[in-house]
Amino acid sequence: MTAGGDFIPQDSDFDPGPNYPVIFGITLTPVISGILLAAAGLVSAGLLWNYVVSPTWEAYQSLDAKVKEKSEQLKDQALIKQQIQDAKTKLTQVNQQREQVLALFATEKTLNTLLLDINQLIDKNNTNGTAATKAKLNSCPSWVRDQYSDLVTSQKFEDKVGPLVATAKLRKFTPDVKGTQVITDGSLGPAINNKLKQQTIDVQFQGNFNQTQSIFRTIERLQPLLLLKNLKIEVGDKNRALAPGGLYEVAPGGVVRFLTNCQPDSRITTSFQMEALMPLTAADKKALVPTPSPTASPK
Repeated sequence: MTAGGDFIPQDSDFDPGPNYPVIFGITLTPVISGILLAAAGLVSAGLLWNYVVSPTWEAYQSLDAKVKEKSEQLKDQALIKQQIQDAKTKLTQVNQQREQVLALFATEKTLNTLLLDINQLIDKNNTNGTAATKAKLNSCPSWVRDQYSDLVTSQKFEDKVGPLVATAKLRKFTPDVKGTQVITDGSLGPAINNKLKQQTIDVQFQGNFNQTQSIFRTIERLQPLLLLKNLKIEVGDKNRALAPGGLYEVAPGGVVRFLTNCQPDSRITTSFQMEALMPLTAADKKALVPTPSPTASPK
């Protein structure tokens, strides 16, 4: 038999529900615990960022900036080194060009041997003189060939009418008594003034047309830079007794026959001034510097 109504008395052994811990009056239910753990995670993350990640990141950025700075400096150094190397290469090329240009000018040494050089190049034109004379005599009549039977007779004949084949000879080689002079008169242009010096030499040589042409071509190939001025050419020899019109003979019947292939060479006398150009030496440059006038001492 039950008690009146539907009331059932509570059993003392019945579980009323979970028993959650209480901290500071707050029951730590699962929801509350989750919120607290999330908050604690955010706080921990903030502290980790501020005290660990942020300083490390700043240190990384600082090191990265320094690395980039050093890399740029290395690039600049490499560029500077390349520029220095390029400048050295260009300087070497300029020095080589300078040496090549200076080699074109005369020097005291080449000037001292210039007389010998010119005399030798003129004499080279006489190498085949004897053979050329014999070849020309083959086209001459017997009375002309008889003039070359001995040295004395041939010399008298050539003194009278001239040599059948001219001999190239250096007649004059006279350097200016003033010696080398610094160019200051603008004769080679204002830019050359006080940059070069010159030695003037009066030259005269003789030879036939082919020899004269050959000598001038050879002078152009000489090592020192030479300028030729005041050129004067004279054809013939006033001291010769050769009649106008050249050698001829009177054939039987009174016919005058011109010896076409048996005529003495027309001798050409060539005169000119040769200027040898030389760069200034250190002593020359020093001599060009004006000496300062002494200042009056104060009284």
